[in-house]
Amino acid sequence: MTLLAGINYNNRTDHLISTGDLISKGPASPAVVDFALTQHISCVRGNHEDRIILAYRDLNSHLLALPGPDEDQDDSSSRAPKPRGPLVDSLDDESFSHGDYIDRKFAKSLTKEQASYLASCPTVLDLGHVPGIGRTVVAHAGLVPGIDFDEQDPMGIMSMKSIDLKTHVPSRDPKGTPWFKLWNAYQSLQPEPDRSTVIYGHDAKRGLQMEKYTKGLDSGCVEGRKLTAFVVTIEGDQNSKQATVSVRCKDYRGLKGKDKGWEDLPFMKIKDDEYGGDGHY
Repeated sequence: MTLLAGINYNNRTDHLISTGDLISKGPASPAVVDFALTQHISCVRGNHEDRIILAYRDLNSHLLALPGPDEDQDDSSSRAPKPRGPLVDSLDDESFSHGDYIDRKFAKSLTKEQASYLASCPTVLDLGHVPGIGRTVVAHAGLVPGIDFDEQDPMGIMSMKSIDLKTHVPSRDPKGTPWFKLWNAYQSLQPEPDRSTVIYGHDAKRGLQMEKYTKGLDSGCVEGRKLTAFVVTIEGDQNSKQATVSVRCKDYRGLKGKDKGWEDLPFMKIKDDEYGGDGHY
């Protein structure tokens, strides 16, 4: 909430957008989803949201996964409806990582409203023309230049870090050619009305990456580095002021999966009608 206070965010006049991975990293995933709901925050789907959505759907299907090391076979506390069919699992117990059990534990705790919100986040949010920037889109990880948004691989949009120069196939491997380098080169060759700017998150290792046609905002907050906002202030039909604002974060890596309630988090203690959002925009 320190970041939102620092940029004088007002949920009655400003549009707040998350670039994904709202959940599964810090100590208050359910509280963050509730906050996003009450503040009507726009979102795009990150790879972490996608994992939780898939886990939630599995829990609501006719199949039931094998219980994890710390899971009760007859877990009556789960908010997910009980499966209609027999106890079946497509994977044996040893094939699951500890992270899978954490994801499933969180998925079990979701209300229908929370799950619906996460499932409603698109892979690409097209904002249209933004004064001073041009056509602007938000995606969690990246986009392949020269391909229509609705024809791109959703998994690539949520996980890419590089693109193979020969095949133009995206990869999560950071050792290849960074996708944003290709995107910026491609946009500079297009007629100005056809150029697009991508605002994204995901790539914490590279940190803040502000290029002409790409704005990478993941600056490693969960690792105790910084939380960054890209702030666009509209000034008429053609112009805007643009700024990046960052604040220092605590290191939350050891608290993953140990969710606390909204009331337990100092940075969440603020009136609903004054500020909104979780900071990843």
